[in-house]
Amino acid sequence: WRPMSVALRSAFVTFSRRGLSSQRSKDRLLWLTEFGIALPSCAHRDLRVNVPRRRRCCSFPQNQDMPPAIVDWEKRWVDEDTPWDLSGVTPALRDAVERQSGSLGHALVPGCGAAYDVAFLAGRCATVTAIDVAPGAVEVARQKTESTGADIVLGNFFEHDFGRRFDFIFDYTFFCAIQPCERPRWGKRMAELLGDGGRLLTLVFPIDESKAFDPNAEGPPFPVSVAAYEDVLLRHGLIKVSESRSEHSVKPRRDKELVVWWEKPKQKL
Repeated sequence: WRPMSVALRSAFVTFSRRGLSSQRSKDRLLWLTEFGIALPSCAHRDLRVNVPRRRRCCSFPQNQDMPPAIVDWEKRWVDEDTPWDLSGVTPALRDAVERQSGSLGHALVPGCGAAYDVAFLAGRCATVTAIDVAPGAVEVARQKTESTGADIVLGNFFEHDFGRRFDFIFDYTFFCAIQPCERPRWGKRMAELLGDGGRLLTLVFPIDESKAFDPNAEGPPFPVSVAAYEDVLLRHGLIKVSESRSEHSVKPRRDKELVVWWEKPKQKL
């Protein structure tokens, strides 16, 4: 967890330079404490509020609501350093969804970022719920989807209580963003959140067969493969329905991306 501590201090410096007197900066720092991140002493002084000291992240029990690299992601949004953002609807998603007939039902988009895809799906689904761990991303997402009726949640995908199961889940640049050791938890969570007969659409990226299972691979984005998804989904009963390349994939990613549909079979009576 040492890199997280470094990232936190870096993020705090950014907030300080932009003026901690702003309520927005204060809200973000206070939000970090809610995830158990110990702020530097200068943060407590400058916030001028009684923020309780928290334990270091490494001392938190497993499954605590503390996603990996949370500070890094928020800093990227604060600094507007989001090279993964396509600034529009993912073309491969648009093509895949438009090939489907009828509504996709109740949909979920984890790691929604700026939510261009969420806004698009809102016109194809009964409801759309999206979640991101970074307040900066959620702020942008809510602006982008204000008129769509989408529900944008600030929280941890692995722990948040959505209060329902979903008919359709879309994952792109989320699986590759989490630590490889979190992948089994991702697979389990997907199976929990999909209703019987529900479908999961994954844009598998960036594909690197030689490093997809390497625990020392660099990221994010961490290298993946279809086999890496199969490893954590098939054990929970999901089946792979189709796997294909898309001519609509963004050109720089085309050779490292596959469109894969999965399904959770309906329970037999």
